[in-house]
Amino acid sequence: MSEKRDLMSEIRAELPSLTTKLRAIGDLALSDTERFIRNTSKDICAEIGTSEPTLIRFCRHFGFAGLSDFRIELALSLARQPRGSGFVEPLAVDRRRTNLTQKQKIAERAVPLIEGDSAILIDNGSTAEFFAGALGELEPLTIMTTGLVVAQNAMQHRQHTVMLTGGRIRPNALSLTGRLVEDSLKEYRFDTFVMGADSVDAQLGLSTFREDEAAHNRAMVDAAARVIVLADSTKFSKPALHKICDIPCVSTLVTDLPDDDPNVAALRQRGLEVILVS
Repeated sequence: MSEKRDLMSEIRAELPSLTTKLRAIGDLALSDTERFIRNTSKDICAEIGTSEPTLIRFCRHFGFAGLSDFRIELALSLARQPRGSGFVEPLAVDRRRTNLTQKQKIAERAVPLIEGDSAILIDNGSTAEFFAGALGELEPLTIMTTGLVVAQNAMQHRQHTVMLTGGRIRPNALSLTGRLVEDSLKEYRFDTFVMGADSVDAQLGLSTFREDEAAHNRAMVDAAARVIVLADSTKFSKPALHKICDIPCVSTLVTDLPDDDPNVAALRQRGLEVILVS
């Protein structure tokens, strides 16, 4: 997706040329964007009297593989609208369904980077969940995370000591939030923070959808001796909403970008180690 893509404007421009059923889907996406992002595909189809294959066809008309990645881009587009439009956090299930194979490859490639560590922080998110699930061959670690599924995946290996930060649960992300997250980190020092980011940009740094998550991630960056970022190709050239940190704060990036992608050269010019899994 291009950096300045505005999906909501694209939908408005395309509406007159769409079929009746596709136009009904577009109308709902524009008129009640939050409900469109949060509801199940069955609920959406039942409301406007269409089928799930038609809903997928609508998403593919705009260049998306399916509903999940369409709704993530729709949420970003909503965030770029004039003030008052707000931001709707994409559902955890939508994030998990996007670019799954590449996320798993990125996570598995990152595991050897923490060999020899004794204590690590892990971010929440789908790639972080894959990473936690791939730690079975490592020596016992102390792991702290804000992600409920991350903790569950790490615990399945049995040899690791797994801790959650404090805080209240964000249902959409299945993670913890609130000041208790930052307070939990004050007494600890970790070898590595393994994190994701909603946006990676060589000049603007790392950013995320939510202001509270940006604050939590900054605290995690400060609590670790080094930072490893796991980011699939969908995370580049996205809008910078809430900044986490600059590129020099990061030690290593693991990504599925191709070697000739301009982002790779730009990030390496900033001194970042970039490991490619493509």
